[in-house]
Amino acid sequence: MTIQLVVTRRQLQLTATEQSLAKAAASRHAMRSQLQSQLSSKTFAYSSASSLPIHPNTLKRMISKYSEQLVYRPLEEMQYWFAYSSGAFLEPGYPPLFYSRTEHKVITPNKSAVAGIGEGIAGFLAQRLYQCRKLARPNHDYPDIVMEGNDKTYLVESKATALSLADIQQVLDEELIRIAAYTASCAELDARPVIGILVGTALISETTYQSCITEVVV
Repeated sequence: MTIQLVVTRRQLQLTATEQSLAKAAASRHAMRSQLQSQLSSKTFAYSSASSLPIHPNTLKRMISKYSEQLVYRPLEEMQYWFAYSSGAFLEPGYPPLFYSRTEHKVITPNKSAVAGIGEGIAGFLAQRLYQCRKLARPNHDYPDIVMEGNDKTYLVESKATALSLADIQQVLDEELIRIAAYTASCAELDARPVIGILVGTALISETTYQSCITEVVV
């Protein structure tokens, strides 16, 4: 079974003014809203999608290499979840059970499994698309992965969900200010060009993932 990874990309080029705002936003909350207003006026849409196949064994290696925490068999965990959420666990011939309850609660998959797969996908895409190699995997710090390649430093941050593509795109939009501020700040500390890579992955099914990449260039 091969997983099809549908990838879309966009690039945000920060002007000199936006770089200054981004650096200030890293330490001053008031500047964040100003930077948000500045970026909201820019149009940078995702490009047409491309598809990359990834074998589960390759993804397992990427998860063990890039995941922040130990996750026991995350792919199998999500396989079980997709089967469960599709109703496959209802006994044949029996109607769905009815529970009298006053509020609606959504049963969510294992968040550690989702996050681990997302981080594995982020590392895989950084290697495949940007020819990077890992320099560091910060533990409980930002960003998720620091990489280098082509005489550039890449700051890779991963987000993942088992919901829709629209949901992960909204998460990336909310995270954009943070990665822009961090990239602009780190660019002054590195002799090489620094690029922020924000990777959001939506686990659509067992065999289909959708990833959105936002590049932040200073």
